[in-house]
Amino acid sequence: MSLNLLDILKDQVTGQIADKAGSFLGESSDNVSSALGGIFPSLLGSMIDKGSSPEGAKGLMGMIDNVDGGILDNIGGLFGGGSSAVNGLMNSGGGIIESLLGNKLGGVIEMVTKMSGMKNSSVGSLIKLAAPFLIGKIGKMIAGKGISGLMDLLSGQKKNVAAAMPSGMGGLLGLSSFGDMMSGAKDVVSDAADKVGDTGRAAMGAAGDAGKKVVGAAGSAVGAAGDAGKAAVGAAGDVASSGLGFLKWLLPILLLGALAYFLATKGCKGTVDSVKDAAGEVTDAAGDAAGAAGDMVKDGADAIGDAAGAIGEAARGAFAKVDDVAKAALDKITFAAGSAGQQMMDFIGGGEGNGTFRFNNLTFATGSAAIDQSSAAEVDNIAAIMKAYPGVNVRVDGHTDSTGNADSNMQLSQARAEAVKGRLIAQGIDASRLSAKGFGQDSPVATNDTQEGRDQNKRVEVTIVTE
Repeated sequence: MSLNLLDILKDQVTGQIADKAGSFLGESSDNVSSALGGIFPSLLGSMIDKGSSPEGAKGLMGMIDNVDGGILDNIGGLFGGGSSAVNGLMNSGGGIIESLLGNKLGGVIEMVTKMSGMKNSSVGSLIKLAAPFLIGKIGKMIAGKGISGLMDLLSGQKKNVAAAMPSGMGGLLGLSSFGDMMSGAKDVVSDAADKVGDTGRAAMGAAGDAGKKVVGAAGSAVGAAGDAGKAAVGAAGDVASSGLGFLKWLLPILLLGALAYFLATKGCKGTVDSVKDAAGEVTDAAGDAAGAAGDMVKDGADAIGDAAGAIGEAARGAFAKVDDVAKAALDKITFAAGSAGQQMMDFIGGGEGNGTFRFNNLTFATGSAAIDQSSAAEVDNIAAIMKAYPGVNVRVDGHTDSTGNADSNMQLSQARAEAVKGRLIAQGIDASRLSAKGFGQDSPVATNDTQEGRDQNKRVEVTIVTE
């Protein structure tokens, strides 16, 4: 099992920095520790991405050679040396940060600020302090191993960093070499669903086998009772033919009484016991199968949840690139509550979601694709967001309820999706960033048996395209 560099940093570095840097920056050590929990994975992730090629690794080696690994041995003394020593370290870290993060530094600071509760300026200083410690630690670990040793170390940290990276940070940093960590979500969901189905079939099979045992046990008991009855009848016939006077009447009665006793105490009891035993097996088998099915359903749900999270993470990463001028204009817009624009802005701010947003205030002329001009502002607001975030591409999805002809509904949903796309283009969004797809009545989100359900199914959505 390969070492986990982030765990090593947490054990050997984070605590000391949290105490000393907290005092220096005027922040609590807990908040500094939380911030470092986001900073170190982000910096290491950028190093892994940069060091995935020999040329990039060579550049990292240049940084490593310029940092004295001895700073790790005297963290307390460094901060005890006064502000000049700490400022010197931050100046060194500033060059590292510029190389690793570039123009993404602002986004990283903003994200770490939200997760840690620290001041924005304190986070900026802490990142510059953290970078030399990370570089110094890596330098010590690869001493004498050269570029190949560095690349081997970094490549072995990919899973650890992916697990520790704050939500949305990977997309913000555009970590291309981490693409494989996000792939396969659909396969996970599919496999989980298959397992649930297999377990359900196994449960049915187990219950069926146990049921057969019930039938077999009952049949055996009936057979035993029949054999006893035949024996009683035969014995009665023998007595009758012997001519033993009154006994020829008494003995058959006694034999029939014995048969009744057998059925009451032996045959029926055996039947009941056999049925009870087999029924117990049915219950146990069904319980075991239900338990296994429940576990598999839970695993499947967890896998689906993970996959949804991965999809949302990829969608959130599309907002990493920002047009400052358009962003300033966007900040002046007041979004209607529940509108697609408000949903998207909440998502950008770290809210939950998977990158699909429904137009709740957009209306069309009945039976047509003509956008009601009184509601067109909701589309225009999406255009404003797309201008502020030029890395965002969307697909416009049109849906109808099941009223009317299915082919006509498909055409109407496509036309309405195209109408929204056309409005976005008219607002200055390049057509290459847009696509439109009609789903007709094939993807309902509610029942079509009520007016309320049909109103929900008639909808237009925008979905962030991440591929």
